[in-house]
Amino acid sequence: MSVRAWFKSRGYGHFDVPVGLKWAESINPYLVARHAWSPLIHYVKETKRYKVAERKTVPKKRDIMFASHRDAAILAKYSADLVCRLDAWYNDVGLNNVAIAYRSLGKSNYHFAKVVQDYVRSHDPVMILCFDVTGFFDNIEHGRLKIRLKWLLDVAELPDDWYKVFRFITKYRCIARDDLKKDELIASRMARGSARRPIATIEEIKAAAIPIQHNANKHGIPQGTPISASMSNLYMAEFDLKLKTAAEECGALFQRYSDDILVACSPGQADALEALVLASLAEEALEVQPKKTERCLLTGKDRLTFQYLGYHMGYVGAQIRPGSLSKQWRSAKRAIRNAERKGLTHLAEGKGEKIFTRKLRAKLTHVGARNFLSYARRSADELDSLIMRAQVKRLHRYTLKGIARIEKHKPKP
Repeated sequence: MSVRAWFKSRGYGHFDVPVGLKWAESINPYLVARHAWSPLIHYVKETKRYKVAERKTVPKKRDIMFASHRDAAILAKYSADLVCRLDAWYNDVGLNNVAIAYRSLGKSNYHFAKVVQDYVRSHDPVMILCFDVTGFFDNIEHGRLKIRLKWLLDVAELPDDWYKVFRFITKYRCIARDDLKKDELIASRMARGSARRPIATIEEIKAAAIPIQHNANKHGIPQGTPISASMSNLYMAEFDLKLKTAAEECGALFQRYSDDILVACSPGQADALEALVLASLAEEALEVQPKKTERCLLTGKDRLTFQYLGYHMGYVGAQIRPGSLSKQWRSAKRAIRNAERKGLTHLAEGKGEKIFTRKLRAKLTHVGARNFLSYARRSADELDSLIMRAQVKRLHRYTLKGIARIEKHKPKP
């Protein structure tokens, strides 16, 4: 595989500096087997989720860890190899449209949602079973993952380079970003936001007595590295094949998007398939979150919907999940407010005759090809939903009015 297909330069600050294409091209098994890995940097990512039933916005926290530039380049190369092998296996056993997360399939969420919607609308009644795996990345067992990696590589024992990659991702070390900020010198480097020099050396970390955490457990891989997602798909390979086979035997539909699992089936098959999902997850040392498990019986006479891949779907028109829409409203308001504040500052400093809004339009309106509004419109087309178009119409009008207001500002004489 071409290096350009998997390599990208990263601009964040870490314990080394960004590497270029030339260094990426030099990666080979000998180098990896002898590579000195750096600790990951850990932070907690918090996103807001609107809960319709509770009528309030609640925070959702995820532990994210990101690798140094050299480590990330190595992991990206080995992840690309792993994905290539997994994709070939998926194609051989008919799992291409089953394990749908973290793969370059040339499709988006709405394409897979359309498969589910078509199944629902061709069956009446239909039972929808949605499961959310608890602590997915945190509970991946190292022993099982190693067995499956050897299976995929078709080896009796891992080669030295693959063993080093596996060891790094399972027995990882990490340093909390908040702990780094407690040191005045390191905090000042981080505040500059430049990746041109390391934020610290390991010697400085030790001298500052900043703790380095080690994963001493026999389970758990970090979420956020270039190889974490493909390793998680590898871990679920046997589960995916077992559920896909069982679903096909009884005319049901099965899809898995990372830790979100969906089964659509006849009501009479629901209990057996639910039991199979739970038992099969238990075999993988995983379990579901009871509060997030959804069981929805749909008939052509009602207007019930179920939530999947960011949509509410059923026999009625598909809708964008209210939480996703609320997030975009907040994002649009924040972007317009920030653009206006920065623009007024530039005008006051005499740096321009008007506030430019080209980037803002590309980010928030129909002008941009890769933004939420464009995504919503493609979703509405694929899912044939007039409701979805209506949902974003008001947001679009709001952003256009906000941009028009910004453009009216002129320098004071």
